[in-house]
Amino acid sequence: MNNEMLLAQLQQLSELLRPFQFGIGGSCLLWQLGLETSPNDIDIVCSEDDFAAMCNELAAEYQLHDRPAHSEYATRHFARFSRAGWPDIELMAGIAVKTGGKMNRWHFNPQRCHWQNSVCWMPPADWLQLYQLFNRPERVAQLRHYLVQLRLGSIT
Repeated sequence: MNNEMLLAQLQQLSELLRPFQFGIGGSCLLWQLGLETSPNDIDIVCSEDDFAAMCNELAAEYQLHDRPAHSEYATRHFARFSRAGWPDIELMAGIAVKTGGKMNRWHFNPQRCHWQNSVCWMPPADWLQLYQLFNRPERVAQLRHYLVQLRLGSIT
């Protein structure tokens, strides 16, 4: 998939979901930051209050799939959607992960999201926390390096 096509898809999704509180993150955020060349899916985090309505909007244009089982993920709301020619879309709200018998919850703050190029992006620092929670050490390292470079002023 080329960059222009992905950006157009993210813009289309953001416009469809504009009435709701959400942000796009994951590998698409890393792509937007120049840290990923080919995102594998579109991760969208939303408020728990908006989850059902957003699912309804997405289900009108995308195919809803069964929720995959995972022994550690305890996210309250999760839905996966697909459409020919698109990366899969994963919509999440009420994110939680069980680690070592303990439930770790992550709170979505939509006010931290920002619009750029008609796409609603989550902040990299939030995805650093999520990747830590999801035990994704390679992604944690990528974002830590990016945020350090950003603080040092070497990324514009």
